[in-house]
Amino acid sequence: MNRSKLAFSRKRTIKSTLLMFAVGSLAVFAVVTFLLILWFQNVLEQKIRTSAEQALGTAISGIEMYMENTVKLSESIAASDNLLKQLGRYPDFRSPDAVWPLLEVMGDLKSFSVVNQYIDSVGIYNETSNKMLTTKDGIYSASSASDPGAKPDWLQGVKDYKGTPLIGADLIASAPSYAESHSGLVSVARLLRASDGGGANVLLVNTEKSIFEMLVGDSPLWKGTGILIYDGGGNVIWSKGDPDFQHAAAGRIVPEQPQDGHGGEAWRFPASEYAPVALGDREYRFVQKQSELTGWKVAMCIPEEEIMGEIRRMKLLLYAVLAVLVLLSFALFTLLYMQISTPIRQLMAGIRRVESGAPFVPVPISRMDEFGYLQKRFNDMVVNEQQMRQAMFEQELRGKDVELKLLQSQMNPHFLYNTLDSIYWAAERSDNNEISDMVLDLSRFFRLSLSRGKEFVTVRETIDHLKTYIRIQQFRHKGKFEVEWDIDGTLHEVKIIKLMLQPVVENAIVHGLEALADACRLRVRTVRDGPWILFEVTDSGIGIPAPRLKELLEAVRDERPEGGKTYGLRNLYQRLRLIYGEEDMRFEMTSEPFGGTTVAIRIAESRLEGGRHEDEGDDRRG
Repeated sequence: MNRSKLAFSRKRTIKSTLLMFAVGSLAVFAVVTFLLILWFQNVLEQKIRTSAEQALGTAISGIEMYMENTVKLSESIAASDNLLKQLGRYPDFRSPDAVWPLLEVMGDLKSFSVVNQYIDSVGIYNETSNKMLTTKDGIYSASSASDPGAKPDWLQGVKDYKGTPLIGADLIASAPSYAESHSGLVSVARLLRASDGGGANVLLVNTEKSIFEMLVGDSPLWKGTGILIYDGGGNVIWSKGDPDFQHAAAGRIVPEQPQDGHGGEAWRFPASEYAPVALGDREYRFVQKQSELTGWKVAMCIPEEEIMGEIRRMKLLLYAVLAVLVLLSFALFTLLYMQISTPIRQLMAGIRRVESGAPFVPVPISRMDEFGYLQKRFNDMVVNEQQMRQAMFEQELRGKDVELKLLQSQMNPHFLYNTLDSIYWAAERSDNNEISDMVLDLSRFFRLSLSRGKEFVTVRETIDHLKTYIRIQQFRHKGKFEVEWDIDGTLHEVKIIKLMLQPVVENAIVHGLEALADACRLRVRTVRDGPWILFEVTDSGIGIPAPRLKELLEAVRDERPEGGKTYGLRNLYQRLRLIYGEEDMRFEMTSEPFGGTTVAIRIAESRLEGGRHEDEGDDRRG
């Protein structure tokens, strides 16, 4: 699995990566666009629903206000003592004696109807005679021609209300059957107090349905919007809209479900708000509110295409923007790929040329951006690498030449040892002990200095070497200085670099002790100091002034190969820095004028062969 993934990642190029990035970005943008469309559609539908509900609330408020005024008018009429007195005297409208009193009643009713200009008529239905008396059409029969004895179907409903008015539309007998031009009436019907033993008298205050035009308003919120008013039984009381809507909604009733199962599928208004409904060939969104006073429902049917029109336009706009972005993305992808791939191909061509061993031709630099920097650094790197190879080749040749010369001079140290050995035996035969001791020390000094070509020696060998060197110096400077040794015996087998302390001791004798007339003391100290091993050389010589000490330390740490009096110490410091590193080595010099000088070298014990290491516990700190 991992190998297959690795192989796939190796085959993936910058072109495929950029293409995946471009396609991924467009996919993300497409998803975001789709979510924005859904969000916009939801917000738009919520806004339409809220606007429709507000418009319906306004319409219902107007209808209820008007109907409340009509109910109050019916209460005023029903409270007329003269009207009730006349109806009590003549309980049957068919009586010949009731003609003139009924005319008087009609006059009273007309006086009430003129109060409201939108009142079509005011009438009284007499159950005893089954007659209707109205201010507009006079007295006429309330029964139909097909059933002369039938009473209005709403009569029992008025009686059941027990004094509370019934509000209905197109009530039977509210207008005579011959009034063909009648546009339909909305009636407030209430029971009037009658004489004992007589039939019921019902007051009807009739208003033409055209009042809804004023109460609902003339301007729909959206083109093609239809408005319906229907009662609890589903009977459409009034509708408004374009001809197609009027035709589709005409006569539509929401009945109960057929009980016999053969009545077909009944057409219903949806029960939920803002639900879809089909009228004719068009889809509508259905928003409705119910009037608490009348029990009627006012519904607004908004054409689906009006709602979705803005969404479709927004979709087309977003699709166009997406198409433009796709084209721009691929154009920018092509341009970006060319900007990236061209310098990379040039670099790859240069790398292949160098790998093949062909003569190096610098990569042409035509830009000053990051790729231009890489091309320049590649050219410089190849040039430096070729120069370094040439230098290494020349150094190898010089090394071979030095090796040849070294082989030729191998006999020189042996010749020196044999010569010194001959001088030593000659001095012994002559009983010249000082010369023989000095020659012996000198011979040992050279042998230890060479150390058979070893780079690292033990502390024991280093101290032995120092002792031979100091004895030779003491022979030269009779009684000039004494030596004090403070060597930790546990450090004898620790290995350090060869000739580490000899330059320090030499510097102390030559520059510190020789310049002072009095006898001096030289102290060599090697001890553990926490995680370090301390190598310290102290003399009681002339000392060094502070400015000169600062210059001396700067010269010792200077990496430039210069000569001078600090050559030995500088060479020693550079060797220590290269072998042990600056983190694991410390080189310090302290001095006071006429107070002596101390050179301290600290090396981390963990870096020395034969020393204790970090994993040896607390012995190191004990």
